[in-house]
Amino acid sequence: MTPGTHRVVWKRSAIEIELARAVVTAIEQGHDVEAITRAMEEADQVLAVNPSEVGEDRPNFERVTHISPLTVRFAVHDDERLVYVLSVVYAPPRRR
Repeated sequence: MTPGTHRVVWKRSAIEIELARAVVTAIEQGHDVEAITRAMEEADQVLAVNPSEVGEDRPNFERVTHISPLTVRFAVHDDERLVYVLSVVYAPPRRR
């Protein structure tokens, strides 16, 4: 592992339930499904480097950030150099 980086682990329900729901919703609404995949990849990259500076603090040592079209809630465990993605919410841009 490169110094200064964290391993990013996604909670199973975040992938199997929440991201699956996001894909179905994107398809139903005619949105770009690939944007979800790109956001996941970007989250992996951004959260691996200095995750304590990403997004905003929340209670219980959690943080939240928006990587369009996903809002990502995560916990940073610096002592283990681990970021645990707790949940994701699909939040596509609103049409005007």
